[in-house]
Amino acid sequence: MNCEQVEELLSAYLDDSLAVEETAEAALELQHSIAAHLQDCVRCSTTLADFRRFDTLLAQMPRISPSPALREKIFTSPDYFELTGFYTYKHRSIDRDHLILNKNAQRDTPGRPQLVALPGGRRVSASTSPTPSIETPTSPQPRAQAQRRGGNWGLRIMQTAIVASLLLTLGVGSLIGWKLWAQNAHPAVSSSTFTPPAAPAPGGPLSAGIYYVFLRDGSLWSTPADGSSKAERLTPESITVADGWVVSPPLPGRSAGDKLAYIDLQQAFVHTLRSDGQSDTVVPQPLLKAGIAPSLLWDTSTGEAILDSMTWSKDGSMLAFVADPTGANTTSLYILSTETGSIQLVPLPIKGSVSHPVWSPDGIRIAFAVSHNGIESILDYNTQNHGLLNITNNVNVQGRVSDTLLNLDWSSDVNAPAITWSVGSIGHVHSLWVRHVGNGGNAFPQELSQGDYVQAIYSRTGRNDTGSWLFVTSYLGRAANLVSIDLTSGAIPVILTRGKQVNFAQWSPDGTYVDYLDSISSGVGTLHVVNVNTAADMLVSVGVTNDPTPAWSADGQQLVYNTGKQSVVVDVQGSLKFHPLKIRGLASLFSWSVSSPHQLVIALNDGQTGVYLVDTQRNTVLQLDQQAFNSPILWTEIP
Repeated sequence: MNCEQVEELLSAYLDDSLAVEETAEAALELQHSIAAHLQDCVRCSTTLADFRRFDTLLAQMPRISPSPALREKIFTSPDYFELTGFYTYKHRSIDRDHLILNKNAQRDTPGRPQLVALPGGRRVSASTSPTPSIETPTSPQPRAQAQRRGGNWGLRIMQTAIVASLLLTLGVGSLIGWKLWAQNAHPAVSSSTFTPPAAPAPGGPLSAGIYYVFLRDGSLWSTPADGSSKAERLTPESITVADGWVVSPPLPGRSAGDKLAYIDLQQAFVHTLRSDGQSDTVVPQPLLKAGIAPSLLWDTSTGEAILDSMTWSKDGSMLAFVADPTGANTTSLYILSTETGSIQLVPLPIKGSVSHPVWSPDGIRIAFAVSHNGIESILDYNTQNHGLLNITNNVNVQGRVSDTLLNLDWSSDVNAPAITWSVGSIGHVHSLWVRHVGNGGNAFPQELSQGDYVQAIYSRTGRNDTGSWLFVTSYLGRAANLVSIDLTSGAIPVILTRGKQVNFAQWSPDGTYVDYLDSISSGVGTLHVVNVNTAADMLVSVGVTNDPTPAWSADGQQLVYNTGKQSVVVDVQGSLKFHPLKIRGLASLFSWSVSSPHQLVIALNDGQTGVYLVDTQRNTVLQLDQQAFNSPILWTEIP
């Protein structure tokens, strides 16, 4: 289909009314043709987005009635009497007591101004933006030939209605223009089943800078990293934001991403949002079937797969997520283009439920799992050539009943890409796998390691950027030692600790170090740091709490931990250097700034309850918020 054909059908496509004059099969084929055209045509997809935006504006407009004075002026005018058949009166000035009624005229019911659809619906042209029409289920059609004045009251009533609708359309257009000027915001794309989000904070867009964003009471809040102003709500109070919201990766030269994505638990739709609090947009793909209460499904395996699925491509131009719009407990994979607003359904060779989507480092390919009849497969989809590659037919080659896919990721090398995954159950990881998918890659998956591990975590930067797994062995059912293994062919596992009871192990951001708690009891253990290249194990401190988990700075050179009474920063480069912080109390959260290696956000739940910005170099403290929280912090940058 070409652009002219698609533009003529966009209105019906948006209103899901293509089947009015077609058979069901023809309408479905037409819908697929339009959808295929929209995926590749920026012009038509932009026009469709404009249609949705206008519909949203009209849906937000209040229903108004003319004032008594205006109503009196309109319905006592000579033009009104001329049109409706009240064509004889004694004096030039209107005398309502001496009007002579045409026998064919009908009175308008007071308080009920009628809206009439102008024929044609939405229309576009090559040079102008589409203009929305005000539509009702019935649209009167003009007669083929004009009647004599006074000879057909139906035509006059229709003319009156058209005049009224034109007046109202002008008023609506003026009010829309005023709202756009006043709010300076792009409203969300809405569905007819729910109300779009309200405009952001009255203060307008947030100013440029680095911000940390957190979830509190079902809303997202944003606070500048320098503490120059208080936290501001990013999402409307009417929306309940789910855990699993994500921030786009930082672009080259930036410290953090500038877009967010979140799921509204009440309406079951994905939203995208600019980091400055503007352009909160509803992605029009429903996550669940219409009519199903979302609260009944979020705790199911299908609901959890949806809530955990959102992931941004490297440049933030695409957002992947899974949804079950048919209500069959079968999730499908969708990819949103934030540049065009188009949504692509990833085709599957088999019917099954999608989970674990993860983008390749170059942002071109996306790997994901598909579960069908109890068998989990891994596929790789190329967004440029739309090709599908089967990575493995069944992740559970060992046949253990409870074994499933646990983690799925990519290597960091874009020139020799590889997909790696772990299989087992929580607390019992049984195998680690890799398949190289670049030129000269292996045709079959390779098993890296097999056993019964308490924990297995992967780092793309582990051991000199080659990508490495870190796993904790078990002994007599208890956690034992740390072992690492690379993704390279023929890699040999490297034992990092001996005679330990390792818990809560985690990589540093640069993959050079691993920290863990040894012999943990009642949430307190001994903190160690291991250099994965030299296997040097350094004792850091005793009496360290596992909640909050110790946190690495963005450059991987500092580690902060809490003893229940005090927070301490340790410099792990060379010999350990300790920096006890002035702020005291039981911390509930640590988060290092992405732009400064010496700025740290700490939340306290006792003593000095609140959120604080700490300068670890000067050991100064600035309170950012009086109310603490336990949700994760993600960082954004407003250009």
